[in-house]
Amino acid sequence: MLDVLKVEAKKAANLIDEHDFVRIFTHYDADGISAASIIATSLLRKGKQFHITFLKGLIEDVEVDSGLVIFQDMGSGQPDIVSKVESDVIIADHHYPAGKISPRKELAHVNPHLAGIDGTFELSASGVAYIIANQVGDNSDLCGLAMVGLLGDKQKITGGNAEIVREGISTGFIKEEKGLNIFSGRVRDILTLSTEPFLDFHGKEDELSEFLEKCKIDGDKEIDELEKEEVHRLANAIVLRVLEIGGYEGVIEEFVGRRYTLKKELLKNAVMLSEIVNSCGRASAYSTGFSICMRDETYREKGMELWKKYQIELLDEIVKRREDVKEGEAIRYIIMDDARMTSPIATVLSRYIFSDKPLIVVNVKNGMAKISSRSNLRIAEKVNLSDIMREAAEKVGGRGGGHSVAAGANINPEKVEEFIREVDRLVSGLKY
Repeated sequence: MLDVLKVEAKKAANLIDEHDFVRIFTHYDADGISAASIIATSLLRKGKQFHITFLKGLIEDVEVDSGLVIFQDMGSGQPDIVSKVESDVIIADHHYPAGKISPRKELAHVNPHLAGIDGTFELSASGVAYIIANQVGDNSDLCGLAMVGLLGDKQKITGGNAEIVREGISTGFIKEEKGLNIFSGRVRDILTLSTEPFLDFHGKEDELSEFLEKCKIDGDKEIDELEKEEVHRLANAIVLRVLEIGGYEGVIEEFVGRRYTLKKELLKNAVMLSEIVNSCGRASAYSTGFSICMRDETYREKGMELWKKYQIELLDEIVKRREDVKEGEAIRYIIMDDARMTSPIATVLSRYIFSDKPLIVVNVKNGMAKISSRSNLRIAEKVNLSDIMREAAEKVGGRGGGHSVAAGANINPEKVEEFIREVDRLVSGLKY
């Protein structure tokens, strides 16, 4: 499946060979940070220098003063910006390509969609980076970092992702076993702080105690130390809880059944590493997340602290914002002012509370309205949020795009109401 993609990845590797210094622009989430660390490691092993900038999105022209630029987890949907770059360019992205790129110099566009692979579910940006890195040299030990990105982007272990994971298992860098694929720690703490899965126990200690009593689990015990029968009981109880609070049934397979251990990484629990790196990105502590992926032991504890703080802030926001959700004809939406986070709220609420309609979350901040939209596979059969966001945003003079189940936009704050009406109109017409 990856053979076609490897042809373009080889072209990218050849461009890397031609340059001693590389300018990298990458997304600030778990997928973008892990993708950057994969390429950075491959560059260091070749004795090459680099400069990385973490972005929340490629929404304006970038300043470049080097011979090679790499866009990671971005670029495919911004052909106008990429076409202005006066350098050789590598795009290592998994978002659906939008429009024609007219490169000023050499271009290697490594994107699963261009090779017949679904970049929404079957290969993340970190997976693309891993494929490029293995054309640069033997970097097969970085397969665990590719898992960080696919887990962070809520992808499936199928298609290209499955090939990478199988390779990691065969080389001994990844271990797969039966179990709960969730964060490690004390049972009570993890069930309270978890957002993947989100169990709605934040601020509900009595409810959690009753939950643990019913499934006969000691809340003070470490999750990784539970007996097989205890894991089975806990898994069943979690599944029931998710369904009771309104969760999309498709999320269950993500955390029940298979557990992954990353042998070469600082944090062996794959979910744990992915969530910590994501928290670092969301907290603007990009260097901490990046350093953890670069296996720098000195950043482990800081990463853990950032994760816990971030989870509490996110859970507080979820409790607050779920009451502000409004109903459209075919969508639900929230309009927030100067909120601390947008896409994480959209992700959790759409997956676990309001899973029957697309959810649009708007955050007006610093003179810009940032939109995150989310749905699920069932809805995506009829509604492609990437197309919806792009069309609605363009109508009001903004920019939008992304994936079929997770997309975003940036628009003028004065156009928010018009944008929401247009999104609702477009979704209504699809009769999902």
